Amino acid sequence: MVQVRLNAGDPRVDRRMEFAEIFEREGDIQAAIEVMRGVTEFVPDWVYGWHKLGCLAQEAGDRVGAVAAFERAVQLDPSDTLGAGVLLEVLGARAPSGQMPVAFVEALFDQYADRFDQSLVGKLGYRVPQRLGALVSEVGQGRFSQVLDLGCGTGLSGAVFRPISDHLSGVDISDAMLRKAHIRGVYDVLSKGDISQLPPLDPPVYDLVLAADVLIYLGDLSAVTHWVGAALHDGGLFAFSVEAAAQTAPYVIQPSRRYAHARSYVEEIFGAAGWSILTLSHDVLRQDRGADIWGYLCVVRRDRPVACAPVSLGEAVAVECEGPEVSLH
Repeated sequence: MVQVRLNAGDPRVDRRMEFAEIFEREGDIQAAIEVMRGVTEFVPDWVYGWHKLGCLAQEAGDRVGAVAAFERAVQLDPSDTLGAGVLLEVLGARAPSGQMPVAFVEALFDQYADRFDQSLVGKLGYRVPQRLGALVSEVGQGRFSQVLDLGCGTGLSGAVFRPISDHLSGVDISDAMLRKAHIRGVYDVLSKGDISQLPPLDPPVYDLVLAADVLIYLGDLSAVTHWVGAALHDGGLFAFSVEAAAQTAPYVIQPSRRYAHARSYVEEIFGAAGWSILTLSHDVLRQDRGADIWGYLCVVRRDRPVACAPVSLGEAVAVECEGPEVSLH
C-alpha cells in the first residue's frame, strides 16, 4: 500500500494546518493560503504541505502560485503520489502525458477502498457494470470461458459478470481494492498490476476483457488496446467505458484528474487496429456534485490477430488471494 504523509510530524505545524483547514471550510481561502505559506517555510520538504498550498492557490484563481507549489511538490516526490503533476497538466503548465502517475492512482484507491462501494453506487448512482453487462448480453454471446476484469477494484463488475464466466480473473493496482474484491468472493484469481504495463500474452487467453471506469486514468489508449487485442482469442470481446470529451482533441485531462475521450478517437483507435465496434453508446455514467457525467459504453470485437513477442508469465507480478490477505508470489 502506498503511504501518504498527511501530517508534518511536528505538533506546531499540524496545529497551523488545522487553522488553514478551518479558514478553508469558512470560505476564507486567502487566509488559508497565508497560513500554508508559513507552513511550507517552516517545513520546506513536506510534500503534502506544498500540494495543499497549490490546491488552495488554484481555488483562489492564482495560477502562478498554484503552478509553483505543484512543481515543488513534484520535485520533492518524483513518483507524484499526490497527483500534483496531473494538476500541472490541468493548469496547462505541463504537456499532457497521456497517463496518470502509477503511485497516484495506487494511493488514491488504497485510501478510497473502504468507502468505494457506498460512495460510487450509493451516492453517485454508478451503474456502468450493469449497463456493460446488458450490452454484452445484447451481442448474443451467452457465456464466456475466460474473462479478465481490468482494474477490478472491489469487484462491482465481477459480481455482474460472474454468472456468465467459467473462469473470472481480476487485476488491480491497489492492494486495498484487491482485498475488498477477495471478500466479495466472485473471482477465481486476483492479481496486482498496472494495466498500462502488463506483459504481452502469447498465445491469447481470454474471450472477454472488461474495463469499467478504468480507461479514464489513461489518455492514450493505444498501448492497452494493443495488449487487450493480443490477450483475446479471435472473436473475443472488449467491453469498457470512457468519459466523453466535449473537445475535438483525442483526449483531455479534466479538473477531476480523469481523462475524457472523444468519440472520434475511440472509433479511430479501434478501427485502425482491426476491431469491429459493436456498440458505442452515449450515456450517463454517474453523478458528480449533482451533475451528470456523460461517457461512452463500448463493446468491440477482436477480428484480427495482433502480433506480439512471447513472454513468460512468470515475468508478471501476480498477487493471488489465498485467505483474508493478498500475498505476493
